[in-house]
Amino acid sequence: MTTPSDPLPPSIQPAKGWHRPALAIGAALAAAIGVLVLALGAFPVGLLRGVVENRVSAALHTKVAVGSVTRDGVFSYTPVVALRDVRIAQPAWAGQGDFVRVSALRVRVPVLALLTGRFRPDRIAIDGARIALVRDASGRANWEPDGSKPKQGGTSRPSLSDLSVTNTQIVLRDAKRQLVVAGPLSVDAAHGLRLSAKGSFRETPATLALSGGRIAGIDPTAPYPFAVKLSSSALDFAAQGTMRGVLDTRHFSATLRAQAPTLKNLDYLIEAGLFGTQPIDLAGTIRHDARDWYIDRLAGTIGRSRLTARATVHKYGIRTAIDARIHALQFDFDDLADTQGRAEAAARLARIGPRVIPPTRIDLSKLWKTDGTIRFAADHVLSKGGTVFESLSGTLNLDNRMLTVSEVVATLANGRMTGTVRVDHRSGLPKLAIDLRLAGLTLERLVGKPDMIGGQVRGHIVLSGQGETVREALAHGSGKAAIVATQGHVQRMIADVLGQSLSGAVAHAISGPSETVPLQCLIADFRGSNGVLVPRPLEIDTGSSVGRGTGRIVLDGERIALTLAGTTKSRALLRIADPIQVGGTLSAPSISVAGVGASDKPSAGGVFKVLGRSLGQALGITKIDPSAGGSTPQRFDCQAAVTAALR
Repeated sequence: MTTPSDPLPPSIQPAKGWHRPALAIGAALAAAIGVLVLALGAFPVGLLRGVVENRVSAALHTKVAVGSVTRDGVFSYTPVVALRDVRIAQPAWAGQGDFVRVSALRVRVPVLALLTGRFRPDRIAIDGARIALVRDASGRANWEPDGSKPKQGGTSRPSLSDLSVTNTQIVLRDAKRQLVVAGPLSVDAAHGLRLSAKGSFRETPATLALSGGRIAGIDPTAPYPFAVKLSSSALDFAAQGTMRGVLDTRHFSATLRAQAPTLKNLDYLIEAGLFGTQPIDLAGTIRHDARDWYIDRLAGTIGRSRLTARATVHKYGIRTAIDARIHALQFDFDDLADTQGRAEAAARLARIGPRVIPPTRIDLSKLWKTDGTIRFAADHVLSKGGTVFESLSGTLNLDNRMLTVSEVVATLANGRMTGTVRVDHRSGLPKLAIDLRLAGLTLERLVGKPDMIGGQVRGHIVLSGQGETVREALAHGSGKAAIVATQGHVQRMIADVLGQSLSGAVAHAISGPSETVPLQCLIADFRGSNGVLVPRPLEIDTGSSVGRGTGRIVLDGERIALTLAGTTKSRALLRIADPIQVGGTLSAPSISVAGVGASDKPSAGGVFKVLGRSLGQALGITKIDPSAGGSTPQRFDCQAAVTAALR
């Protein structure tokens, strides 16, 4: 065992004189590092003029010229670098002139950052500048030369603690927003940031004002207040809030207020894909975090509609995910069209007449980057032209151009409608699929003749088709539309006509036109193909007669052509020549009873006309309508037919 004083074995003793070369190498390295450190501290930044020109030119794809690059002082690791006569030409697509022109620019930045390309100055002073920002109608901007967008994340922290801007002019020509303004920009310790610009927005005179806190000897990561206001007859928009740090436009919260003749005008500013509406007056609070938006509260009016909403909008790569809730105290579908849209709707109405099936567009091609869920509820539905809806709610889910509106609940004046609507636009034309159930609706409202027929009905509508609008898709759609009633009443004269009893119809038309009999069963089960619905079956049992219908409903134009005829449950001595005819359109059906038109009390002339035609038929003078029923009643299984229609 050896002690600390014992010599090492010969095999592991160091070679003699090894420490002398090592010390020499260490001294040389220390000297080199010292020289490098001193060199960095006194680095001649003037040599960087060509580097600056080349790198900025390559980044912006345009010519960049720098008159001179100097530094303050002889030695500093964070020198103040002065650039003079800086000119950055506009990209070729943006036209002639300079993008940026600066007489003097002073920047404090670590030398090492300059050499490595990490340009994060903490002090900037600009004097005598003109900055011309240009964006074309497609969204290409000269400040984003490669079409680049902010990267996801946003973990970098603000580094600017001092900024001064004097004698500077900002010019903005944004064709996509239809915003053209110009004005002075200043930043100083006394008044902070100020921009006051004038110009036009959507071809109307406009002013743009931007203000912020002072940027002089402050913590760059401290909350930074700002305010922006755009004023014009096309849009009055104001926002006030706080950025997370100095000029950190990627992280802020704000309150806002917007008033405009249409929601589309606000969309020109925020570019969220909104549409034309009636005048808006909206206020709310929002937050922006990197690429994500949070609408914590939004309330106001769109036309007569009064609503509140909240939403989150997340960005994942090129896709957008929305999660929103919208609640309307009252909602008018007509508010979702601007003045031009209303004029087009009025012209269409004048040209084709009223329609039940709406012309709502279902083209999802512009939403291929958007997914999300929107839950909506309207407590009271309004319409200047009248509507059967009283309230409406549901959940809208959009996934890669597949739109599903589920949990639909529409309260009607005397019933409700529930179900699902789906639009698939992943390929070809939009494909519409509707699956809705009706309950509590009345025949009085459906037919529009409360003294003629009444009773509660249930229904099931399953239709699908392709087209750019709901109306176009259903005009070529297939499926079924069925309604049933198992209790109610029907005018006695109608029952007589169904039973082909001329004597009963004449007697009741003259002596008891308002007398009714029970409605025991009504089945209207229409099956459709290529936009044509045919009854399979259409049957009615009034207790005194059984009627059956034939014909069709053409959804392209919503035209009705149906015939109802049957047999009486008691023997009729004289049959009616003409059955019940239902014509017109879905929005304005017409009913002809025994060939004389529907009314509470037919005229004497009408009764004699029916009598004459029926006598002519009995004597062989008038040709018998092949659609008229026979003399033997054919009963049908009501419960089985109801089950088949509603499944």
